[in-house]
Amino acid sequence: MLLLHEYPFLKIEVDEKTATLIMSWNGKFTSMQYREATLNCVEAVKQFNLKNWLADTSKIGEIKTQDQDWTNENILIPISDLGVKKVALIIPEDVYNHLAISSIMVKGKSRFRFESQYFVQKREAVEWFAKK
Repeated sequence: MLLLHEYPFLKIEVDEKTATLIMSWNGKFTSMQYREATLNCVEAVKQFNLKNWLADTSKIGEIKTQDQDWTNENILIPISDLGVKKVALIIPEDVYNHLAISSIMVKGKSRFRFESQYFVQKREAVEWFAKK
């Protein structure tokens, strides 16, 4: 496992064996911090030719409304275009954040070429990535 960035609110790792980007969210962030961190994740997808995207959002801070649409246009559509095949989301504990993430995924779904699934545990997501 390769640690790419560690912010106070997010750890970004790459598992080169499984071509997976792993985002472990933990706490609050500003809009600017969120955008910078997630753009770094897109760069990692490019750099390492990653095929799986795992976002552990169980402890994520609030995703502001303006960042929800921004995420579709600047993160999810680009990673789809870069060849990401599967996106796994570990469900947030906070109901508002769960709804925000669901809204992001539903709004852009018609423009994504990747499969997406929601999971309660990280282990389940990793097993799903292993299935062809």
